[in-house]
Amino acid sequence: MYLLKAVSFIMAVGWTTGHMILNSPKPFGKATLNNSPLAADGSDFPCKLRPGAFEAPEEQNIVGVGETHPLSFEGGATHGGGSCQISLTTDRIPSKGSEWLVIKSFEGGCPARTSGSIGNSSTAVDPFQFNFTIPESMEPGDYTLAWTWFNQIGLREMYMNCAPITITGLPANGSQTRPSFPPMFIANINGCTTPENFDIRFPHPGNVLEYNGDPASLAPLNLPACTGVPLFGDRGVTALQVSPTSGSQLPSPVMTSAAPSWCIARPPTV
Repeated sequence: MYLLKAVSFIMAVGWTTGHMILNSPKPFGKATLNNSPLAADGSDFPCKLRPGAFEAPEEQNIVGVGETHPLSFEGGATHGGGSCQISLTTDRIPSKGSEWLVIKSFEGGCPARTSGSIGNSSTAVDPFQFNFTIPESMEPGDYTLAWTWFNQIGLREMYMNCAPITITGLPANGSQTRPSFPPMFIANINGCTTPENFDIRFPHPGNVLEYNGDPASLAPLNLPACTGVPLFGDRGVTALQVSPTSGSQLPSPVMTSAAPSWCIARPPTV
């Protein structure tokens, strides 16, 4: 009995002392940024609201239109990986009413391709490397980038770190029309709960979708990304729900040779 309690305590400590935080791009408010998930009631959404939440990092994040930028993390409790999104908003101090535009989704293997965790250290460098590309149709200017993560194993949580980012250059479409990007998926903090032990499929992953995890862990097509009635953030939940009968089927994944992942790329809707 006592041994079981001790083991449970040790496992709990392991799950809670080394969660992941964004390392690159350099996040807002690094001095006050902890590695815990967003509050279950959504009170610190977006960007883990707190004193100093939007303090700019010393190093600027400057990326050109069409350029690829590394996406890296630190920490050890990777909860079996999961699914992540990279989104942008034009608001430099985002609020619950901010419009988030998804530019890349990872279904599985994010922020790590592992069946458990990679350690307990909160400062260890994540050995798995990722990246994102600024769409060529994106207007130059100042944005806030968000990394959001839905863990595969453990409590149903949503992680979110934000970073200031400046996009330079000229959009490929000559700024004539604004491209359409899907809204950020929000769950586990708003009354809609993701299923455990699966890498969720986002209802609308956007124009660039990368598969990094074990295909056996990817949620079945008919499994909802979350269940329940969202109190906020419902646009990302209901938009183009993926199902076997959907009229907007994703194309078949294509295995890339550059990394152990599949990548689907589609031009944005204009």
